[in-house]
Amino acid sequence: MVGERDEMSHPIESGSEESRLRSIVERLADGIVIVDSTGVIRFANPAAEELFGRRREQLLGTPFGFPVVGSESAEIEVVRPTGGSIGAELRVGAVDWRGERALLVSIRDVSDRKRAVERERQLERERAARAEAEAASQAKTEFLAMMSHELRTPLNAVIGYAELLDLGIAGPLAAEQRHQLSRIRTSGRHLLGLVNEVLDLAKIEAGRLSVNTGFGRAGDAADAALSLVQTRADEKGIRFVAQCMGDADAVFEGDEDRVRQILVNLLSNAVKFTSPGGEVAIECGSTTEPDTEARVQPHSRWVHLRVRDTGVGIPRTQLPFIFDPFVQGETGHTRSNDGSGLGLTISRRLARLMGGDLTVRSTPEKGSIFTLWLPAGAVDEVQPRPGWRDTAGEGPRLRGLADIGELVLREVETILEAVTVRIREHGEMPGAKALKFSQLADHFPSFLADIGGMLVVLEEGGGQPSGLLADGTEIRRMISEKHGAQRARLGWSVDDIRREYAILRHELGRTIRRRARAIPDSAVDDGLAILGRVIEQAEEASLRGFQRARASVRSDVVGITPPPSVMESDMDAAPHG
Repeated sequence: MVGERDEMSHPIESGSEESRLRSIVERLADGIVIVDSTGVIRFANPAAEELFGRRREQLLGTPFGFPVVGSESAEIEVVRPTGGSIGAELRVGAVDWRGERALLVSIRDVSDRKRAVERERQLERERAARAEAEAASQAKTEFLAMMSHELRTPLNAVIGYAELLDLGIAGPLAAEQRHQLSRIRTSGRHLLGLVNEVLDLAKIEAGRLSVNTGFGRAGDAADAALSLVQTRADEKGIRFVAQCMGDADAVFEGDEDRVRQILVNLLSNAVKFTSPGGEVAIECGSTTEPDTEARVQPHSRWVHLRVRDTGVGIPRTQLPFIFDPFVQGETGHTRSNDGSGLGLTISRRLARLMGGDLTVRSTPEKGSIFTLWLPAGAVDEVQPRPGWRDTAGEGPRLRGLADIGELVLREVETILEAVTVRIREHGEMPGAKALKFSQLADHFPSFLADIGGMLVVLEEGGGQPSGLLADGTEIRRMISEKHGAQRARLGWSVDDIRREYAILRHELGRTIRRRARAIPDSAVDDGLAILGRVIEQAEEASLRGFQRARASVRSDVVGITPPPSVMESDMDAAPHG
């Protein structure tokens, strides 16, 4: 046996050529074994030891374990003593060994190659699955876009015909009929808003929604959004405690319309999920280091607009999913707030289209903070905000009045909307809830436009008497008297008219205080004082028109001519600073 072992250990006889060949074989990376005609291993190089996981002494004299024939090539699994296995490629060639026919078996570890092939197959399967999913997503997106258009057309028709009926096109309506039409319009507009959200999401997912690149001021975007949400907040008894507190003049790079859309979504949600008596705030500023959770594109500086509320908050388990489509803080059929669950999804995707992001932090029962991140721009890339005008020769009480007048002219629609909503809610003005907007607003649009223009004329004319001021006084007197007569026809009382003017005075002052951040407080105070006196005069003129109309009705009943009213004196000219 000893001789046999020695013979097996040294299959190649001594000699320079044999020694050289043996040296080459033992340095090969492939495993080399020689198998005799009975299938027993007679030689193994070091690479074969490593491949089989056995020492040479353990391999020699043992069966190869795999039937081989000359000129064969195959792949086998080599099982190691440790329990693992590797894939190997086997090649066989016939040789003479010690004068006998034998087989030289070359074994190469192909595990990495097999893994690479399997990875390629897996990638190909994933590519096919991804292509299939993208095709399905594209089909879904196109279907949503098509259906959104198909739904909007009849919805607009429903809303339009309801408004035509409300205008009396088909004949007079009873109060209950007007109430039902109002519900139709409200429901139709709500459904149209949901459809528009679905359409926006479909456009974003299809890559068809583009954003314009420009520059805007954080304070302007916040003011525009607040003016659209203010009425809803007032209705619910929620207070806006800060309006772009911080750096309102911070300049962002992005689409101003889309930024306003995002802020309206955030403010609407804040109002929706905050209980009456709660607070909502907007904070503005800039930084070089955005929050860690913000996935923003590389930029040197960032502008942030934070919407804080004292609402119900969001549970920690729901925070990772709050920006997913159709996800809402409340679920089920009994949730207290309606909506599609798309507002936050659309807002974040719009923010990322502009190179920014939308993040959230929240504590249940304490409130939430949503932060819009946008790339910062240079201050000189937007037009300067109108500010204090230091015009030579003007008295200190006139400087800034034109700015306030221009502000009133811009905000006529906002003021009227707030006034009409409060009149309807007051509950004491006869039939106010059933009146159309045009009936409630009556002559107020002309009145507000005139007093805004009056402030501009006052500053530009240095407070000196002019034909424009005199004409304006006469116009306001006529408007106010006509307004009082219209209220008389509606069956209102003197107290109703006084309450109405108190609402107008309050909403006018609130709007000016909210939007006049760039105007010095002293100018705002002077402007409000002037407007207050003008509104007092308008109120008295409306009462004169009211009494004339009432007296005319009484005279028609008894057949006499009413005496001139003691309140018919013309309204004084507008005060001059």
